[in-house]
Amino acid sequence: MARILIGAFNKDNTENIAPFLFSRYDRAFYISYEKEEPDSRSKEVLETLINDRFGADAVFLTAKEKLLGSVYRLLYDLTDGDGEYVINISGGSGVFSAAAGIYVGANEDKKVRVSTFDIKNGSETEHYPDQRVYWRKETLTVNELISLSGGAVISASKTLKQLEDSKTLRTEAVRMWDTVKSASYDWNRFCSMPNMRSGEKVQRKLSRADDKKTCERIAGLLRKRGIIKNDKICASENGKLYLEYELCPKAKTLELYEKSGTALELFSFLAAAESGAFSDAATGVLLDLDGLITKKKGDPRNEIDLTAVYGSRLVLISCKCTKPTKEYLYEILTMADQYGGDCAIPALICSEPAFGPVRERAKEMGVVLIDNAANLSLKMLKEEFLKYFPIN
Repeated sequence: MARILIGAFNKDNTENIAPFLFSRYDRAFYISYEKEEPDSRSKEVLETLINDRFGADAVFLTAKEKLLGSVYRLLYDLTDGDGEYVINISGGSGVFSAAAGIYVGANEDKKVRVSTFDIKNGSETEHYPDQRVYWRKETLTVNELISLSGGAVISASKTLKQLEDSKTLRTEAVRMWDTVKSASYDWNRFCSMPNMRSGEKVQRKLSRADDKKTCERIAGLLRKRGIIKNDKICASENGKLYLEYELCPKAKTLELYEKSGTALELFSFLAAAESGAFSDAATGVLLDLDGLITKKKGDPRNEIDLTAVYGSRLVLISCKCTKPTKEYLYEILTMADQYGGDCAIPALICSEPAFGPVRERAKEMGVVLIDNAANLSLKMLKEEFLKYFPIN
């Protein structure tokens, strides 16, 4: 017996896909009204994901009028068979919900269930014929959730699978963050200096008057931790100063030593992955804004420091080796709206403590703020994650 889902089309595709995370369906009918139909991109995304992931078909229908009679006739026609039907009234208009109520009252002989789906708490509430609550059985990946908002993942620096496969990444990331967290300003400046590789040697050009002190401090920290060796300040033929050093063999993840934010990103990634709260996570996720990866330089694209999946919601996290600011809050909130839809959770992790007004603004905006990360051990950062993302 075929199992059929019938629901009003929601502008947020995460809501449209929600019923598939609770139960199996053979086909889904999405109903919209004239001049409110989904665009071709939304149709394509839903059709592809529903077919590839769940082996079902997605069909889009248009009610001629936004009237009870028009919606009622559609419901009646769609249930004219011996299948099992679930009518999803989540997020539908009042007209759709009312039509569903009238329909089940007049067709008690049909095998029909009426439900709402709450993707934020992972529950399906059956309203007819019985009052029951069901819990989510599946979740989506980072890539799938981003695709639902019309974007696409071009690449990611590190994924959960890479973390599980690597025996040294965890140790390397913790060691590097412990090394530079107390000198975040100097570390940011050090990484902004132009660098050039020649075989095993790395050179960083000094351009400001205080660059020598910065290099000496950072090089000293890295040398003591066995990350670099043979470091020295040299002068070129034209008198320009540069720092020359070699990375030690255990320095395998090059972006840790070339990009200032990578140490905090990977440290946060470890905490998120080991907290047990997230089913998927990735760092350095490069995103195509319109979901059409043409690899042209003009394509709109963004990079998210850390993304994770909590339940069936996308968490987008910005990591900053500095104090939190209101600008950083607005930045990650905008990214969450663009790539995660209405159910996304924006978060900001910063190395230094936040000022009171920034902390209050984060609460008002609904941005998860974890500050003072430089004083948090890996265990403490895991506990911070679990405060905001408790394991259900």
